[in-house]
Amino acid sequence: MATYFNHHSFVVSALVFWGLLALVLLRDGITKRDALALAVVAAAFGVAWLILRPGPGTFDDPARAEAALGRGQPVLVELYSNY
Repeated sequence: MATYFNHHSFVVSALVFWGLLALVLLRDGITKRDALALAVVAAAFGVAWLILRPGPGTFDDPARAEAALGRGQPVLVELYSNY
């Protein structure tokens, strides 16, 4: 379960936040303003997820990375985990 949350923490957190916001907004009935607010928050989370998720790495082949490091030029090496 911890691994699942680690891999999907943004989605799970966004759903929990959206659900709590829905409980607060809809406690006295649904209005157009409440529905619009929930739709805007859901769209913002969706756009953020699409923009912020990591893409493929630059050097998938270790030989290409070693060749770039051996050219005598300064090289910025950034290591990160997709999770």
